[in-house]
Amino acid sequence: MRARWVLCGWAAWALCGCASAPDSVRHTRSDAVDQRLLVPSAAAAGAGKVEQYTLQPQQAFRMPLVHDNVDPVLPADTPRTSLAPTTVCLRVIIDAHGVVQRTEALLDRPECSPGGDPANADLLQAAAQAVQTWQYQPAAVCHYPALVPQRPRDCAGAERIEPVPVTLNYAFTFQMERGQVRVTQRGAGGR
Repeated sequence: MRARWVLCGWAAWALCGCASAPDSVRHTRSDAVDQRLLVPSAAAAGAGKVEQYTLQPQQAFRMPLVHDNVDPVLPADTPRTSLAPTTVCLRVIIDAHGVVQRTEALLDRPECSPGGDPANADLLQAAAQAVQTWQYQPAAVCHYPALVPQRPRDCAGAERIEPVPVTLNYAFTFQMERGQVRVTQRGAGGR
């Protein structure tokens, strides 16, 4: 019985300690990134900015694979203290070696329109700075000696692998509550 009282007292003390944690602990910044590939928009295709590769029956396409990336972060001295979920988008041009050559603001979809607002220039800059450092296994056209019944995603069994440049579209959603930053990321395929 006495052990139960000691255990209950210890639990109450522990709960009080958790409840009185200083505000600085609750207000640290944290980032999280979630990514998924989207279909390129019809508006971008109609504008002729990005052409898709046309494959022959004995070819397969290997998407680029990001293997060295950092998440976008707002500067520590940002004046923002809160931000409703705000999405900005980038077109990322990747060369045949898997190196990001440049980024461009992408405004061809309704969800990307906040990137056109000058008040969100810091969000676009944070995303562009992060993406500029990313490294990819290059995209490639995989050439096979005969028809490819099932298109392998990794060029397995190809007689020739031709690295090719690509353009990918990414959406970054920034959100800040009580000083905590959260970034989610979605990718959109291109050429």
